[in-house]
Amino acid sequence: MLPNFLHIGAPKCASGWLWRVCKEHPEIYVPESPDNVNFFTVHYHRGLDWYKKSYFAAVGGQKAVGEFSNSYMMFEPALQRIARDLPGVRLTLTLRNPVERVWLQWAHSHLKKKYGWDPDQGRMVPLARILHHHGHQWFRMWVEPGFYALHLGRIFRLFPRERVLVTLYDDLAADNAAYARRYFEWLGVDPSFRPAIIGVTANADRGTIDGPHGLPAEIRAELRLVYREEIERLSEMLGRDLSHWR
Repeated sequence: MLPNFLHIGAPKCASGWLWRVCKEHPEIYVPESPDNVNFFTVHYHRGLDWYKKSYFAAVGGQKAVGEFSNSYMMFEPALQRIARDLPGVRLTLTLRNPVERVWLQWAHSHLKKKYGWDPDQGRMVPLARILHHHGHQWFRMWVEPGFYALHLGRIFRLFPRERVLVTLYDDLAADNAAYARRYFEWLGVDPSFRPAIIGVTANADRGTIDGPHGLPAEIRAELRLVYREEIERLSEMLGRDLSHWR
């Protein structure tokens, strides 16, 4: 069968943690691996039968069947394909302070030596490159995912709002047991189930390069200006006070 829910973003917003939460729930099926399938982005040309056989052949009557792919949120062709091929599908997203998200994605790439790592120089592309006038490719890689209101606008044009659950990392960090319970309720599975991973810190900004204050102050200040209007729009869309993000 095909999935009836998809978690579509954003990257570095604890989607890996949530994937593990769903893997533990007996009424939810998600593919064993990987936690980012990205079929509707990079493998759509292989067809829906390939998608079903590759990722959902082992479904065994679970109520909620889904997969996690952070690329879908930002790639409109993927959203159009999902709307066409999965009628009735429900979408979930987790969003976090976009400035923090930029730092985490860059730091993750640095620590893993990928996505911008220059083996000849033995270092990452400097984060300041995102704000250089010839750094637009890095801007798109690391900054564009945080334009949440823009992405949600596209999503809401293709999917009814009642089929889209938008959550905040703030709530997950404050009480991840309550967060998981709400997520289970929305999927229509037993909300009382408590995964073993509950209580484990999910994608925190501690322990990254140079600790929690690793993002240079001047870049942080400029990114706040980059995202200021976008955060205001998102606050209106969600009916949430996000002034602490600005």
